Amino acid sequence: MMVTVVVVIHLLIAVALVISILLQSGQGGGLAGSLGGSMGAGSVFGGRGAANMLVKVTTVLAIVFVVLTIAINLAITRTTVGPSQSVIPAEAQREGAAPGGMPSVPPPGGAPMDFPEGGQ
Repeated sequence: MMVTVVVVIHLLIAVALVISILLQSGQGGGLAGSLGGSMGAGSVFGGRGAANMLVKVTTVLAIVFVVLTIAINLAITRTTVGPSQSVIPAEAQREGAAPGGMPSVPPPGGAPMDFPEGGQ
């Protein structure tokens, strides 16, 4: 239950991080300049205030995103019982594999094929 809540918060942080990155003005102007023209985010925070605030918000969101990613990974790996094992050896043993690791499947017709001299 707790992991589900953390994953939902993680998804919300991811969406907020994408939005904050898109709002930043890069060489192309970004979306921040297109939000309402002169009444955009720049008039509220000053000329560089909006850009500085977006950088700080993006930094905080990125740090929280990485911390939540590590926390989710630790929470999920601690809930598993024992080390994870490959299913291949267990399936091969269940199917009755030959000792060499190859499946014990007889050739078609029950006998090996003999080729004439110089054939094939």
